[in-house]
Parts: sequence; structure tokens; C-alpha cells
Amino acid sequence: MIKKIIYIIVLNSFLGYSQKNVESKNASFKLKEIALLSIEPNNSTVMLNLGSPDFSGDKVKTTSVNNEKWINFTSAISNSSSKRNLLVKIEDGNIPNGIELKLKTDNYTGNGKGQLGVKTNIVSLNKSSQTIISDIGGAYTGSGTNNGYKITYLLDIYDYKLLNRNNSQVLTISLTLTDF
Repeated sequence: MIKKIIYIIVLNSFLGYSQKNVESKNASFKLKEIALLSIEPNNSTVMLNLGSPDFSGDKVKTTSVNNEKWINFTSAISNSSSKRNLLVKIEDGNIPNGIELKLKTDNYTGNGKGQLGVKTNIVSLNKSSQTIISDIGGAYTGSGTNNGYKITYLLDIYDYKLLNRNNSQVLTISLTLTDF
């Protein structure tokens, strides 16, 4: 019985002592606004070509090389900031007559987190900025291929009589992560 009483007294003294030695420190965190964007793989040029059909009377074939890319981004916004949009436009060059260049955006895939935005399905590219992903908040997509939004460049022939085999073009297409 005496051992129990001594044990209780010792235990209470430790508990009482530990409660009197509590300290607190203030901590503050400051996160800057961040808007980073990359296209993966970034070392390959998109090639879209018109090829010969297999049989007379068939449509012209469209072929492509490296026409799929992945959009990766990191976005940190303040509470008072608006959300962000991802815009696309043709910066330089002209689409040949009779052809429409489209950009298809797939659903988000990967290991990112946050408010990753809402994608549009397909847009026809031109020299005006168009939103392909809207409502991006604080988020990151993950990096590299198979993370983020997969985009696919597509050719569509809308008027065969306007096609001219000597009218190949090189286009510069920009993607911009911006506040709206």
C-alpha cells in the first residue's frame, strides 16, 4: 500500500511539473503567388501532315508526329486573387486555307492536388486567346508526362478545293497561365 502511495505521489509530481513547463511561439508563413507552366515533353516539335489516301475517292489522310503534349502547372494565389485560366493562341504563322487546326484537352490525370481547374473539350486555334482550362486555384498537377492535362493537336480539312500542297506553314502556339 505504501508503494502505491509513493507511486501516486511521484506520478502526480511529474504531471504537475510538466504542465508548468509549457511554452508557446508565434509562427507566421508567407507564400508568394506562383504561376508556373511547362509543356512535356518540351523537346519535341508537333508535326501534322496531310498524306495520300489508300484508294482513289477516299479522304486525304492526316498524320501526326508528337501531337500529344502534357500541360503541367503550379499555382498559388492569395485569398483576394481571382482564379486563373490557361489560354492558347497562335502567336505567329497562318493556318493554310481549307484546314482547321484544333486543340483537344483531356481530363486531368496524375498525382497533383488542389483546385486543378475545369477543361474545355476542343477549340479551333486562331490568333485570339481562348481558354482551355478555367477556374484554376491553388494547385499543382505533378510534373512530366502522364501528369496534368493531355492536349492533342488535330487537323481537320473543311474545304478540299482550298488545299494547296505548296502552302506548308510553321506556327508558333503559345500557352499562358493568367489571372482572369
